[in-house]
Amino acid sequence: STAGRARRLLARVQIAGQAVQDFFSSSSVILCLVVLQVWLKTVMLTHAISCLRCGCGRARNSGQVDRSTSLHWTLANLVVQLQGLRRERTARHKVVRNFLGRHRISSPLSVRVWNHVDRCQPERVRDANASALRKLSAELIVDLLEEMRVPTFSAHPFFINLRTKHPHLVRELCHESLQPMLRSPDNIIFCAGEVSSRMYVIINGHVQYCASVQQRDAPPGSAPAHVKRTLHGGQWLSEAALWTGWVHRGELRAITDCLLVGLDASSFARIISSHKSAHAFAAAYARKFVEGLNRGLQTDLVEAGSVSLQ
Repeated sequence: STAGRARRLLARVQIAGQAVQDFFSSSSVILCLVVLQVWLKTVMLTHAISCLRCGCGRARNSGQVDRSTSLHWTLANLVVQLQGLRRERTARHKVVRNFLGRHRISSPLSVRVWNHVDRCQPERVRDANASALRKLSAELIVDLLEEMRVPTFSAHPFFINLRTKHPHLVRELCHESLQPMLRSPDNIIFCAGEVSSRMYVIINGHVQYCASVQQRDAPPGSAPAHVKRTLHGGQWLSEAALWTGWVHRGELRAITDCLLVGLDASSFARIISSHKSAHAFAAAYARKFVEGLNRGLQTDLVEAGSVSLQ
């Protein structure tokens, strides 16, 4: 919409303004350092000339020499401190810039982050505003976690519907229930027979699931069905842990470096149960899921398919 485009344009202008402000701030610090260095060299040159004229070893000038040396050290320390502050500020801004770019944080939220970083400069923090800054930091962290983790659920039918009707619950799930996991090639994520307490979502990379499962109603002595599947970013498994007691039926192993998130089943149940209509929808979805689980081959790959809030 036109309003949405206007907001995005305004956010980009604010980011550009912040970048210009950072540039001039850095330039002013550099100019200050240059002035101080010139001043220091001038004072040292004046002192050297005085020493040559009067003789540094004379007792009557010893006090003047001490004062001059003290001034030199004071100015030198000031220059070093200013240089350290500039390096610290530059490093902090680089970390923030890399974080926002790597996680593709939206322009409006990026503007809020930069404004908060500016307000949290050590020289601006006072006892009077420390509490407000802490509260704002917590709110920003929740918003960042939501924006980074909501795409995890972008393809799952239950969470698509949940976000439509109860976005605050999805926000709470992102903050409290998702646990990121980094795995290297050949790392085993879970094994057959282990009790499952979470649903797994692959963010990036590739994993391989292997299972040998006895088919339902198969004749005695028949060979189990072998399941082998490679999964990638945007796919999930072990969803059954959210809806019923579940034991892993197979093994999940990382093929490449990969990032997964685990949705903790107990935390999920607590958050969903806090809202009556969300709990009713989850219960209906769970019944449909378990019915499908009981009809087919029981693996960690079972999905409930499309769902509707109607």
